[in-house]
Amino acid sequence: MEHTYLLEEGKWNATGFYSDDNTGIVKVQAYTTTTHSDDIWINDGSMKLLIDPPIEFFNRYEIVPLAKNADMTSWQSFNPALGMLKGSFMIVEDSILSKYSSKDGIYSGFEYLKKIDDNTYENRGFAFVNDAKLSSWAVVLKRIE
Repeated sequence: MEHTYLLEEGKWNATGFYSDDNTGIVKVQAYTTTTHSDDIWINDGSMKLLIDPPIEFFNRYEIVPLAKNADMTSWQSFNPALGMLKGSFMIVEDSILSKYSSKDGIYSGFEYLKKIDDNTYENRGFAFVNDAKLSSWAVVLKRIE
């Protein structure tokens, strides 16, 4: 299966829901932009919690370009709330899976992107702090460019 998210440059918007103990379940809007160079792929993004006042999280993934015929690669990210994160992406048929953890091991999580069509992905994920739920989300991504 040919994936369009992350493996191609593009801009994506997302809408859906986010949940944590502080906010409960709230609507979110998000965006990501993926750019490629020979040495690194960059995925910049933001998720805005639609509460009063809104809260916005920013994240920048630096991804090792996927080698030809490979189904797995690594990434790192600095998240202002969680610190330095390291993870991997694994392609399994119609899905891109990601697991990650912080350098100190306090934060970890998992993310799942299921391709619906070339311009649509469903995304589900969760984050832990130690062994307790920190947050979870369910969004639909739509390619805009």
